[in-house]
This record gives sequence, C-alpha cells and structure tokens, in this order.
Amino acid sequence: MTARIALVALVDFHGRILVHLHDDQASDRPNRWSLPHARVEAGESPASAGVRVAGQVAHVPVDGELELFWSGFAPGYPVLTVAFCGRTLATPEDVAQVVEISPAGELPEPTRVHKVFLPGDEILSGRAFTLASGYVLARFVDSPQYQRLAPGAALPPYLPGLA
Repeated sequence: MTARIALVALVDFHGRILVHLHDDQASDRPNRWSLPHARVEAGESPASAGVRVAGQVAHVPVDGELELFWSGFAPGYPVLTVAFCGRTLATPEDVAQVVEISPAGELPEPTRVHKVFLPGDEILSGRAFTLASGYVLARFVDSPQYQRLAPGAALPPYLPGLA
C-alpha cells in the first residue's frame, strides 16, 4: 500500500493560513515550514485523518467541514498527499497558547514546532517549505477555495448585521 499523508490548510477570518515552522533543533525537517500534517493510518480515511490533523496536530477548531483541495503526488515526493482546506475560528493568540500538560502536571519537552498564521499573499515569500506543503500551498493561494475562505467571502457569524 502506498504511504499517504493528510495536509490541512486552515484559514482564519483575516485570510491567514496556519503553518508550522520546524526550528533548527527539530528532529524532523529542521528549518522547514509546513502545513499541519500527519500520516494517514491503516484503516483510516484521508478525510478522517484531515479532521485528526486539525484537532491533534494543529490544535485548532474547524468552522464547518474540511473540504478536499487536492490529492496526488508532488513532483519528487513518493508519498500520496491528500490536502484539505477549511476555515478556523482560531486566532494567533490561540495557537501561541497551546501547551499540553501531562496528567501528572508536567510540561512537555519543547516540540520545536512553532505555529503561526501567515497572509496568503506573503506565505511563499522566501520561506523554505517541505516539498509537499510548498507544492500544495503554491496552488492553494491561487485557488477558488482560498478566495472563498479568505476575507470578504463570508463574515464571522458573531458579527450580526454585517452579512
């Protein structure tokens, strides 16, 4: 069976996309940016993996359903990539506050992954992305799906009278 990964492009209400930076001490892909992602496990559907990535990797709520954006092989990358997109209600402050504390009350080892929201028109400017994430993002920021999720497409439900 071909290895598969699920990538998730999560867009906030300002049109920024959540990305991760693996710092120079990270054991996996140091000094690289990526979309939140994970391997699709045996017996798991790519859609279920996308939901898992949003909750367990990105640690942000999804506003509505994730939708399939792209599926295929990025050039030179032997893993089947299944990319989803959706809107999140999370803010930069929300992703900065995610700290997992063990049941014993211990702080975790540093993850060496920093989460930030970046504007779509600036996201690819001079950043070194992992192969699959860079390939997907280059297509996503010019897509109708991103335009629909970006500002002006829909206002947050908590701003009455502005629809």
